[in-house]
Amino acid sequence: MFEGFEEFDVACSGATIHGRRGGDGPPLLLLHGIPETHLMWHRVAPGLASEFTVVATDLRGYGDSGKPASADDHSPYAMRQVAQDQVEVMQHLGHERFGVVGHDRGARCAYRMALDHPQTVTSLSVLDIVPTGDAFGRADMEYRGAATLDLEHDEADRGGPTISAAARSSPGTSSPRKPPARS
Repeated sequence: MFEGFEEFDVACSGATIHGRRGGDGPPLLLLHGIPETHLMWHRVAPGLASEFTVVATDLRGYGDSGKPASADDHSPYAMRQVAQDQVEVMQHLGHERFGVVGHDRGARCAYRMALDHPQTVTSLSVLDIVPTGDAFGRADMEYRGAATLDLEHDEADRGGPTISAAARSSPGTSSPRKPPARS
């Protein structure tokens, strides 16, 4: 797996990042999704390496990369921090500008990187992700009503919260139905 690629560990400002590098050409960073590691790219990376210098890393907290302690605000795992790690890795490897491909969580990291480092990211490709701005931009009251789940207290069965879909909007209406009365 990853024949012709070299493994590396780069000490960044927030964590040590593990990855592999191979190929020759314009630099291309591959970022994995959940619950994967850089190994998810093992079938794609060798083909890309014929045209690119491919770098595939484990995001902070995954695989063989560092797992710093979290904080009350989870800031060590904020996408801004995770993206900064990746920029530092690429700089360490001699790449000031590079393309990025991200899958799932890696796509979130790639978006953040492109926003924070537009002079660094030359191209961006994202897979299996809903654009955050679109998702939140469409989250109006109708959406909220359709997506809201009513937590009911079910003392008879388990004595804890259960999920009920009763608060979802009725088909053809724009307002949510009233949830069942709580006892």
